[in-house]
Amino acid sequence: MKQKFKIRSLNRNDFTEIEKLLKETWLKTYDFIPINVLLEHLENHYSVQKIDELFSNPLYYCYTVLNEDSVIGWMKLYDNKIEKKFYLSSLYIHPDFQGSGIGKELIQIAEQKAVELNYSYIWVGVMEQNINAMNWYKKLGFNFVDDEPFVMGKTSVNHFIGFKQLK
Repeated sequence: MKQKFKIRSLNRNDFTEIEKLLKETWLKTYDFIPINVLLEHLENHYSVQKIDELFSNPLYYCYTVLNEDSVIGWMKLYDNKIEKKFYLSSLYIHPDFQGSGIGKELIQIAEQKAVELNYSYIWVGVMEQNINAMNWYKKLGFNFVDDEPFVMGKTSVNHFIGFKQLK
C-alpha cells in the first residue's frame, strides 16, 4: 500500500522540525563539505529565526511535507522580482523517504506557483558533487546552462545553474 503524505504551506509550528530535517539531510548529502562549515551555514541561514524571516517575507513560498505528524520534506521557492526569475531554491526530502514521489509532487507545486506568478521558467542550482540530485532534475526536464561558486564560509563548491521551461 502506498503511503499518503500531506503537503501544505509552511506554518510556525514547523520551524524546529524543518531545522532538524535540514541538518539531517545536509549532513548526509553534503559530506564533501567540512561538517563545521555545514553546521555554521545552517545556523546562519536556516536556524528557526531565519526560517521565521522567510515565513514573513512575501517573496518566499515554503511548503512542508508531513508523514503523519513528522516533517519529512521542505521546499522553498523565491520570486526574485529584481532578476525577474522564479527560483526553486531549496528542496529537501528526508533520506528515508527519497524515491517515494514526494519530490515530483513538490516540483509540480513549484511549477504551478511559477505559472501563477506569470513566469515561463523555473530556475534551480545544484552542487556539482550532488550527482543524484543533478540526474533527478535532468530527468524532470531541467537543463543546466551555467555554473558558479557556492560559498559557505571559507569553503567554495561549484554550483550548476539550470532551468525548466514551463508550459
